[in-house]
Amino acid sequence: MTYKSWWLVAVIVAILAGVAYLVFWHDAQTPASGAATYDWRFSDKGEQDGIPHTQVVLVANGKSYTIGTYEGTCAPQDGDYMPYEVSKVICWFAGGGHEVGVFEEPGQVVVRVGDVDEGASGVPGFRGNFVLAQTIQ
Repeated sequence: MTYKSWWLVAVIVAILAGVAYLVFWHDAQTPASGAATYDWRFSDKGEQDGIPHTQVVLVANGKSYTIGTYEGTCAPQDGDYMPYEVSKVICWFAGGGHEVGVFEEPGQVVVRVGDVDEGASGVPGFRGNFVLAQTIQ
């Protein structure tokens, strides 16, 4: 074989490897964003010590998951998502609260809950400390 023939074989092998990656491995590792539907439901659970409490339920592809009850008033939010986060709710009271998010991670869909805080003068707000709340089937 000539040098040009080897070069052509190498290019063809590289192209086939790229196609195999995209078809088999990459698609298996990439969340199916857009394929699932996520809707949030909220129930007022009254006040305790002057703080309102709201129960959060996620409806994922028609199946309901009770996530928990959080201080404050909860509302769905669009945008400013964390990596892998595709849907979220913020439960807020008196300058802080919790973010409840659906994360389409490679190989699984989970709900994680994190802390949010508006910060103070000279101190930036905070968003983090996410922990696993529930795995979605």
